[in-house]
Amino acid sequence: MLDVVVKQGFHDAPMSLIAERSGASPGVIYHHFESKEEIIQALYERFRALKRASLLEGYSPEMDAKEAFILVWANGYHFYRKHLREMRFMEQYQVAGFVCRPDGNSLRKEEAEFERRFRCQSKGGVLNDLPPEVIQELTFGVVTRLAKQPRKLSPNILRNLAEKMWEVVRAVN
Repeated sequence: MLDVVVKQGFHDAPMSLIAERSGASPGVIYHHFESKEEIIQALYERFRALKRASLLEGYSPEMDAKEAFILVWANGYHFYRKHLREMRFMEQYQVAGFVCRPDGNSLRKEEAEFERRFRCQSKGGVLNDLPPEVIQELTFGVVTRLAKQPRKLSPNILRNLAEKMWEVVRAVN
């Protein structure tokens, strides 16, 4: 499904082609999934969980907020470079208008703590009070676009950029 969707898009990904590419019959696929949309949702949830785990690799709630931000931002860059196909799938998922249904799994304790910590200041977090979509664009929007570039950035450049992003989004007391 991933290869077909990335190459052709959701709407040009018939179950017959997915079955052919997977080596499974449509009947076997429909035994496990009720619809193509259910397969798409399962892929989305799988990649979202993989992304979350990758972003927080090495994170600890005891870390200084700035260092935690820099770590997660750099992890994002490396994740996106390594998983370009998956990220194309995720982008298509969002553009195609699919609604992300919660996967039913609660956030791990570490993920929930990170989300609480990196809220806007008015909600008890360390970030400034810009709208969440602006914070998202200024941080992971930038890192996503940089990861797509042919030239790989050095660790020093990544750290410098992450520090600049931190200066933009952190709350100033």
